[in-house]
Amino acid sequence: MLNGKFIGVKEKSSVFTVENKFIVKNAGKAILRATALGLYFAEINGVRVGDRYLTPGWTSYNKMLQVQEYDVSALLKEGENVLTLTVGEGWYCGRLTWKSKIKMYGRQSAVCADLILSDGILSTDESWTAHESYIRESGIYDGETVDYTAQIKPLTICEVPFDKSALVEQICEPVRDIERLAVKEVIHTPAGELVYDFGQNMAGVVEIKTPEDFNGTLTLQFAEILVNGNFYTDNLRSAKATDRFTVNGAKTICPEFTFHGFRYMKLTGGELPKENVTAIVRHTDMKRTGHIQTGNTRFNRLYENVIWGQKGNFVDVPTDCPQRDERLGWTGDINAFCTTAAYNYDIRAFMKKWLADVRNEQAEDGTIPHVVPDVLGRNNYGTAALWCDVIVFVPWKLYQMYGDITFLQDNFEAMKKYMTAYETNIENGLVVHGFNYGDWLALDGEEFKKSIFGRTDTVFLASAFYLECLRIISDVANVLGDVAERDYRKKHMQTLKAIRTEYVTPNGRLACDTMTAQALALSFGIVPEEFRAATAKALNENAEAHKYCVATGFAGTPYLLFALADNGYSETACKILMNNGFPGWLYEVDMGATTIWERWNSLMPDGTPNPDGMNSYNHYAYGSVMEFVYRRIAGIEASEAGFKKIRIAPNPCKGLATVKAEYESVNGKIVSGYEQKDGKIKFTVEIPQGVQAEMILPNEKPLIVTSGSHVYERAWEELTN
Repeated sequence: MLNGKFIGVKEKSSVFTVENKFIVKNAGKAILRATALGLYFAEINGVRVGDRYLTPGWTSYNKMLQVQEYDVSALLKEGENVLTLTVGEGWYCGRLTWKSKIKMYGRQSAVCADLILSDGILSTDESWTAHESYIRESGIYDGETVDYTAQIKPLTICEVPFDKSALVEQICEPVRDIERLAVKEVIHTPAGELVYDFGQNMAGVVEIKTPEDFNGTLTLQFAEILVNGNFYTDNLRSAKATDRFTVNGAKTICPEFTFHGFRYMKLTGGELPKENVTAIVRHTDMKRTGHIQTGNTRFNRLYENVIWGQKGNFVDVPTDCPQRDERLGWTGDINAFCTTAAYNYDIRAFMKKWLADVRNEQAEDGTIPHVVPDVLGRNNYGTAALWCDVIVFVPWKLYQMYGDITFLQDNFEAMKKYMTAYETNIENGLVVHGFNYGDWLALDGEEFKKSIFGRTDTVFLASAFYLECLRIISDVANVLGDVAERDYRKKHMQTLKAIRTEYVTPNGRLACDTMTAQALALSFGIVPEEFRAATAKALNENAEAHKYCVATGFAGTPYLLFALADNGYSETACKILMNNGFPGWLYEVDMGATTIWERWNSLMPDGTPNPDGMNSYNHYAYGSVMEFVYRRIAGIEASEAGFKKIRIAPNPCKGLATVKAEYESVNGKIVSGYEQKDGKIKFTVEIPQGVQAEMILPNEKPLIVTSGSHVYERAWEELTN
């Protein structure tokens, strides 16, 4: 795939540059193919090649390393040319995780490239020269130090061994500069700090333009929030998140090999007019496919918070957060958020690449790591409910959204291995062994057990997710025509019987009374049909007792509103969704959030951070609520994988007098919305060409509608009686 060698330098260097001068006699078509153990960017004759950042991306490098291709024909000239490749440590051998400074993949960064010219190939090897870069230091967590006045010293080239069988073509869209945000306000804090507010929490970098008379060092630090009006970085933990630029004269400067999660930037070393400071939003360049607009300004802000949370955490891998010493591909977060993500953006290529790493990281015994790519080690593998279940849940969710059977074909063997691993933790039909996160960060646990694992019985929760894994893999086997379906169906029935025996009394009462347990029991079919109504009633009473605030964590929240709405309590689901009390989604909006928080109480009602210390103000897991808005309030849902057939069943929500949702499915654009006015409600629907839809208005029988626009007007009383 690449003829070149992987070359690095013998001297210890965070960032270095290799270059080759070459003669072009007949400038014609020219292609550059490159990759790196670390991060790289290329320049030809001093001009940056392409618009990609953080290449070649983050993968389980020793098993899969992406190769990028660029058409560089326009950058070449007849005569002497110079190709330079600048290389940083990045995720490959830079600092990762809060645990240690051990190099995760290798100890030395390197680059490999072929420049394919009309009259030959120029490949990296020991004949190239190397020197220091003006980028003196760079790290994902700590930021970048750049000195344009430094004396650049030569370095010694060496070959770095690497097995090229790991090389693959670029799978997903690259990280690019997606948008630019101007400074909203320049703040002089009570502590005397100079702070620039961009008005939006985000992931990316800041671009600075220095004036002609500038001579010195500017230091940029980054934060998500202000506390008591002052710059606050305690929640970054050990991440320094600091960029330094030493400049003499006018220059436009911006980091290459790092990114930050921030809304605020503190500047020391000079004061610049806000026109000289711009935030650049960087994330994987996915196509936007979903939009929701309502007549409620606060709810629109909540929706934007979900979108910005996805932008900030889809930086090459689906991370938990973009700001602190973590930024890891936590499997539970993307499992909870996956369907919402797929409504918002086309994530097919993004997830294909990440799922390849899930398979690459799967252990021989079938267990799955808690983060992918794995940087936490063998002790963080297992069958943790919701987290490790990602190998079963996510391919199925993506198949439902896109109708792409390769999501099932590519991952079925890994699913089967995983289900075998699950069995080692089962006793008497229940998952009683192995580590689990429980209902992570549910506030019922913090209040009653003082636990971040929530109050829901862990054996029940783990067994419920195991049951759902069995249901999903049975359906996958059915789609693929695999004979294993019969065995999985049998195990599903056996597990269901064991859970019911342990947790459902003869009279139908659920032994575990948390909102999460009740929601999962309804969503996963644990409650026998004759007791569904009673369990739903108990969940509704539980919601009332909690004053319609959210008491569920990562495991329960994605299912809570569905469990209520699908069992006769849509009004309660909407009351929870629209509640501005603490804890809840609109509480965060009212507290000034511009992304979704990690914890319901990441910011306490008095405006101070949660004293626990684990506080991210840009986590997308609880943004999973927008799946409910797309599927139940707007009512856009696939009745056949890939939206080949669709179901439109809007359920107007009190507090949302107007709603319009759009989804650009793989089979065309779908629109569903309603407007409530003057005692009437008007439903507007658009169905794509060649797609059949089942239209279900509240309290009415289904209608079959075909492509085109459809309008239905009803008296509000008819729908509420």
